[in-house]
Amino acid sequence: MLEICVNSREQTEVGLMVQLGIIRQLMATREAKLFANVSLNPSQFGVLNHFTHNPERSWTVTELAGVMEMNQPGITKVVTVLLDKKLLESGADKEDKRRRYLKITPQGLKLCDEILGSLLPDISHIFESWEDGEISQMHQQMEKLMRWLDEHREDIKNVSG
Repeated sequence: MLEICVNSREQTEVGLMVQLGIIRQLMATREAKLFANVSLNPSQFGVLNHFTHNPERSWTVTELAGVMEMNQPGITKVVTVLLDKKLLESGADKEDKRRRYLKITPQGLKLCDEILGSLLPDISHIFESWEDGEISQMHQQMEKLMRWLDEHREDIKNVSG
């Protein structure tokens, strides 16, 4: 595979990362087609959907930028659209009026449900030939990878850096 890989485990690890890159690209292309007829783009939906995990929690733009791994201007642009559409609401901090807290609205929760409902047929189509155990196993492995990446955002090994 690669000459830098000295053992089969490293070859498998590199292969997994290559596959994940291909999957990321294929999913981005599929997502663009699926969102062509939706009222939000994938970035807007991703940010709004983030709020659904804990609808009572408020977030600052800075907190969202960090957790969503977006730059400040990018997240501000997305948040502005969501505020304009009344999918998020903004409230001032009691001590610091310059600080704004964002929270999902009932309309935002409803739209997230509607969009997920519209995506469900394609999601089911993707996995229709998978056994329940395969889906469960994939979910567990992806959860493990996601958790590791989330907990090690700045822990990047690079011998040339």
